[in-house]
Amino acid sequence: MDKEPGRFSELIETMKKLRSPGGCPWDRKQDYESLRPHIIEEAYELVDAIERREAEGNMKHVLEECGDLLLQVIFIGTIAEEKGDFSIDDIPRIITEKLIRRHPHIFGGASAEAHQSAPTGWEEIKRQERQAEQTRDVSVLTGVPRRLPALAKAYRIQEKAAGVGFDWPQGEQTPVVEKIREELAEVCEVLDADKKQELAGEIGDLLFAVVNLSRRCGVDPDLALSRTNAKFERRFRYIETQIEQHDKKWYDLSLNDLIYLWNQAKKASL
Repeated sequence: MDKEPGRFSELIETMKKLRSPGGCPWDRKQDYESLRPHIIEEAYELVDAIERREAEGNMKHVLEECGDLLLQVIFIGTIAEEKGDFSIDDIPRIITEKLIRRHPHIFGGASAEAHQSAPTGWEEIKRQERQAEQTRDVSVLTGVPRRLPALAKAYRIQEKAAGVGFDWPQGEQTPVVEKIREELAEVCEVLDADKKQELAGEIGDLLFAVVNLSRRCGVDPDLALSRTNAKFERRFRYIETQIEQHDKKWYDLSLNDLIYLWNQAKKASL
């Protein structure tokens, strides 16, 4: 397949034209702060397109959303260049240097086997980078975005801690499951005692423990929950359809009736 050289350069020049005098008024007034919600939205739309690709039977929307997310990077780079903060060319340069630096088993003298046997490798390299830059916060947890959704943040925090060895041995899930049981028991304890002020904390601990099991089993908890949400929605919509087709109202059915319809939806593999 023939490749067309210069497409990235063309995209950059297009954005610069939109930002120039006589360009698009909306594009010209954007700044770092105003682009933040668009960056988040486009990232979520790309994730959504990836999740829908099999159902849609093509990659068209994944391709489109990749472009939309890339546009946000070019947008930020153009603004930075205008302000003299950094150059657009610095973006691929910095990430390329980072990839090479953090993969010594590929670009350096260390072997791939040695790298795989050292779980602290990636996080240790990052910690050393922060020390070299004299960053005040050299914690392993530095770099986890503050605004990352709580479920994804729990996963990343645990992943980083595990990266330096703060984790149960791999393949031994019993202590993880026991921790979930322990946290569930503590939730039940405050429920029975009607301690509402403590309940949120205990439920948070339970969720954190479940995310930990998910991570150790190689399951993305956000993706798993997204799929369960979609499954619930399909089954709930089935119930709604059945109620409408029988000319009923929600209050006409008992909970047992609704559970019966729910089980019908399950049997239909919805």
